[in-house]
Amino acid sequence: MRIYIFLSLMCWAGSGLDPAGPQFSGKPSNGRLDYTDANFVDVIHTDTNGLGIKEPLGHIDFYPNGGKKQPGCPKSIFAGIEFIKCDHQRAVYLFMAALETSCNFISFPCHSYKDYKSGSCVDCDNFKEKSCPKLGYQTELWKDILKERIENRSLRTTVFLDTVQTNPFCTYYFVLSVIVLDKTMKDGYITFKLLNQLGMVEEPRLYEKNKLFYKRQEVKILAQFLNDVVNISSISLAYFQSSNQQCSKCKYTIRRLMLKSLTYPERPPLCIYNFVLEESREIVLSPNICTLTEI
Repeated sequence: MRIYIFLSLMCWAGSGLDPAGPQFSGKPSNGRLDYTDANFVDVIHTDTNGLGIKEPLGHIDFYPNGGKKQPGCPKSIFAGIEFIKCDHQRAVYLFMAALETSCNFISFPCHSYKDYKSGSCVDCDNFKEKSCPKLGYQTELWKDILKERIENRSLRTTVFLDTVQTNPFCTYYFVLSVIVLDKTMKDGYITFKLLNQLGMVEEPRLYEKNKLFYKRQEVKILAQFLNDVVNISSISLAYFQSSNQQCSKCKYTIRRLMLKSLTYPERPPLCIYNFVLEESREIVLSPNICTLTEI
C-alpha cells in the first residue's frame, strides 16, 4: 500500500498530514512538500521514524507526541499492517478530531520535544494575544504571524503537544507557576491535584517534576490533565526534596502560586499568596482570581 500526502488547497492554504518520508527526505523543496507550495502551509508529523518525514516543511510543523510513536498504536511488528500504518494515519485522525470536536489541540513552540517535556516552552510570547497555536483548521488564525516569522527572519515554527490514545485524543494543559522566598528550596519537586466544586479530584501528569527553586524567581511546572477542570475550588499541594535527606520539620514560604489554563487561555488565572509549605506534607488551599498586577 502506498502511503500518501494529503494536501488540501482552500484559499491558497495547504495542510500536510504526515507527508511521506521515504524517497522524499532530504530532497530539494521542488521535490517534496514545502511552505512555498501555498500561501500558508501547516504540517502534522506523526511517524517520523517510519513512513513520515522528520524535517519541518511548512510555515508551522506540529509534532504530536514528539512526532514518532503515537499512543495506542501497536509496538510490535506481530500486530501486522496496523504496526506499519497506525502512527502514519494518526495525523489524519487528529486533523479530523480538530474539525469534528470542540477540542483545543493547544501546541507549544519549542526547539525540541525534550525541551517541551521539561516545561521550558510554556510561554507563547511571540504570538501575543493569540496565545499558543492550535492544531487543525484553527491554525489559520496564526498564519500572518507565522508567515512573517519564516519570511522575514527565516525561522521555522515547530510546535509540540501530547494526545491520548483514543478519539478525540484531547488533553488539557495547565501551568503552575511558583515564586518562593526561601534560599533552601532548591532541589525538589512539587506535586498538586485539583478539586472542582462537585468534589471531583483530578491529578495531572507532570512533565518534569524536579525543579531548582531560587529565591524570588518564578518556576513554571507544565501539567497535563486527561479531563478539563473547571470551577476549581481548591488545590492540593505538596513539596518533596529530591535527595534522601528529607527534612520533616522544614518549612518554605511561598510568595505566590498561580494556576493558569493553557488550553483555554481566556480563563482568568487563579492565585494563592503568602503561605507556608511543610516538606512532605500535603496542604489544601483555596485559590482566588489573581489580581491584575500579578498576572
